[in-house]
Amino acid sequence: MDSNLKFCPIHNTFDLIGKKFTILILRDMMLYGKKRFNELLDSVEGVNSKTLSLRLREMERDGLIRRRVFADRPLRVEYELTEKAGKLRPVLEQMGEFSTQYCATDVFRDKKPRSFKQVLEAQELGN
Repeated sequence: MDSNLKFCPIHNTFDLIGKKFTILILRDMMLYGKKRFNELLDSVEGVNSKTLSLRLREMERDGLIRRRVFADRPLRVEYELTEKAGKLRPVLEQMGEFSTQYCATDVFRDKKPRSFKQVLEAQELGN
């Protein structure tokens, strides 16, 4: 390892996004435009409200998201991705591409590989 390194860069990134549900929260915000707590609670498979709240606070602390409070009645809170989080989009897309190409038997009912772009386009047409 480079003697100038204080910590492994890959390990550091994994520390930011590797906790359970964090990558799925990023996915739903980045790819599906989810911004509100209840939207994320409904869209992230298996997450409960306590864990979602914890992950959102951690992501805010780590500079991946910003919490915006609107003075509407009732009070409205939205989360938005920061520029730092936006730089992770190619990482998420590559993870999706890897899975759709090399793990098709686990991902697709028909077990046929396809591109991640095709998956996103099909989901957009279905919504």
